[in-house]
Amino acid sequence: MNIESKWLEDFLVLAKVRNFSQAAILRNVTQPAFSRRIRLLEETIGAELINRKSKPIGLTPSGKLFRVTARTLVNQIVTGIDKISDLSQLGGNVVQVAAAHSLATHLIPKIQKTLPEGNYKPILSIEAIDVDQATKELRDGACDILLAFDDDILRLPPYQSLLIAKTELLPVSACDDNGAPIYQLDNKNAVPWLAYSSTSYMGRQVETVKNEVLLNPVFSSSMTDMLKMLVLDKQGIAWLPAYSIAEELKQKKVAIIGGQSLRLPIEYYAYRYQARLHPAGEKVWSILCDIES
Repeated sequence: MNIESKWLEDFLVLAKVRNFSQAAILRNVTQPAFSRRIRLLEETIGAELINRKSKPIGLTPSGKLFRVTARTLVNQIVTGIDKISDLSQLGGNVVQVAAAHSLATHLIPKIQKTLPEGNYKPILSIEAIDVDQATKELRDGACDILLAFDDDILRLPPYQSLLIAKTELLPVSACDDNGAPIYQLDNKNAVPWLAYSSTSYMGRQVETVKNEVLLNPVFSSSMTDMLKMLVLDKQGIAWLPAYSIAEELKQKKVAIIGGQSLRLPIEYYAYRYQARLHPAGEKVWSILCDIES
């Protein structure tokens, strides 16, 4: 199979900007020449990669999978050239990670401190975004690894998943000077509720139990850290993942309120495509396996 590296770079640029004219300009070729190169790539692979009917253009399922392969091949070429030339460039070592905000804060420091030293140490490039948007990044082939919560689709081929941990989404209140919660869920008085956005993953979990208690919504965000900050500021109660408030619970800055039925079990995973990643990506994946074990 004779695939030119410039075709891979063409494809990656097109997958990013989703416009033939703009991609051709970025690749410094005419649009007809650029389109011919994309067609040659598709013919060589034997699959349609670009959905030309959508506006803007999108990737077919084959295109999304091949985006990971193309990025891996380009990174391997860069890494190989760097080794041969004894250069210190790090482009081939960059690992694109998309992560839910709270998981990025919780997991990335653990990963970073276990990265091997040396000239070719993996370089983490983290995009901490909304859970659903992060999931879309993986489905579109825009990242090497995704850190997110349970997703039935992503636990099936062509994806590979790794269960990192099981935890709970806990209803919590800030505490007074004596370590007692300042708000209680007693079904007598509505308490100010710092809610997750209803369309977010966490929001959908809380939707299953919110009618069991009296809540008065006063704020909404998809960001766990934002809700935690407002809880600590005594502005209301919120459901927060246990890993995000472990220290605050120990120090009695916050307390769990309500009954056991309000504690929501959640799981978080690392996801990737089954296609082999570049060496730096595989190294980060192996570190995640060690964290899980």
